[in-house]
Amino acid sequence: MFGHLGAMVRARAIQNESVVLRSLLEVGESMSALTDRQQVLELVLREARRLAIAEAGTLYVLRENRLKFVAVQNDRLDISQVSRGLLGHELPVSGESLAGFVAMTGLAMNIEDTYSLPAGTSFRIDREFDAALRYSTRSVLAMPLICPGGPCVGVLEFINHIDSAGNVGPFPAEGIAGLESLAAMAAVTVYNHLLQDQLRQAHLDTIMRLAVAAEFRDDDTGEHVRRISRSSAMIARRMGLGESQVELLQWASPMHDIGKIGIPDSILLKPGRLTDDERLVVQRHPQIGADILSDPQNELIAVAREVALSHHERWDGQGYPDRLAGTAIPLSGRIVCLADVLDALISKRCYKAAYPLDKVMGIIRDGRGSQFDPDVVDAFTDISPDVVEPYLRPAAD
Repeated sequence: MFGHLGAMVRARAIQNESVVLRSLLEVGESMSALTDRQQVLELVLREARRLAIAEAGTLYVLRENRLKFVAVQNDRLDISQVSRGLLGHELPVSGESLAGFVAMTGLAMNIEDTYSLPAGTSFRIDREFDAALRYSTRSVLAMPLICPGGPCVGVLEFINHIDSAGNVGPFPAEGIAGLESLAAMAAVTVYNHLLQDQLRQAHLDTIMRLAVAAEFRDDDTGEHVRRISRSSAMIARRMGLGESQVELLQWASPMHDIGKIGIPDSILLKPGRLTDDERLVVQRHPQIGADILSDPQNELIAVAREVALSHHERWDGQGYPDRLAGTAIPLSGRIVCLADVLDALISKRCYKAAYPLDKVMGIIRDGRGSQFDPDVVDAFTDISPDVVEPYLRPAAD
């Protein structure tokens, strides 16, 4: 009898290992077909939860000794509620939280009942999330994401194991080995995406520095391009553009005046009024910028070229260099046009003093439907206190 029982247990273990192995192969194949980072992270968490039979779960990425929520799933709650409360939130790597303790120690923790922790437990269970959403976190399995022979890059947290009767119970110890294999795969995936993020950030930093260099001749702080970047992104977001489009404009807009590198200092830095001929020289800078950014090899440079060429066009067709009108002007150019004029009016320049805010707002309102796209003006007006806030700060000594 006992021999038969042992054979059944071994058979079930082999079957479970087969299921885990097949799942790992399927997850690996699915991950290799995805290029969007968030989709990959959501897939990792979803498949890990399926193997763990977990009602909910959270995936954290470790950056600069802080854990950042990057994926949150919950079968019982409205996921939009969960996402609003957690995504982007950070935790310290410490005993202040279970995930922080796991990241700090590199140890997996299987908590059968979070409401019955033994005295002297080295970490704290935060009940704020449960209280806010009327949810009960009972069992938790938290696993570090550690690359083979490398660092901890995050934490995978499973919440509330659902047993065969449909009730919440502890996570069974015999299932942890398969989850550790998935955690190792997830660690490599997260690590590779972190490296890609670092490379991308270095690329964007280089672009920003080049844009600042182009502006340095008539803006010795380089803050002009950073302000344009911020204002353009805020207006685009208010107009309902997707986050990927907002981010593209945020990083493309600093290159709007890169063509000024081809304008002589005697004209660009002239303190007095420009002659008609000098004005024509200045008006060549959009085309010079477009030529510098010609033959773009990626979407960011393509949008930057679009912005450089079109940000001096006017809604009424009286702009330059191509006298485009209305929606024939790319939306990116229409947004940066307003952000650029705002910055020019409200900032001190070599040829003018800073205008007071009420005068700036009046000029922009008067330009609605002539110089500016009405929808862009309306979006800016809705959020103008937030957009202009940096301009109203006292100057640093």
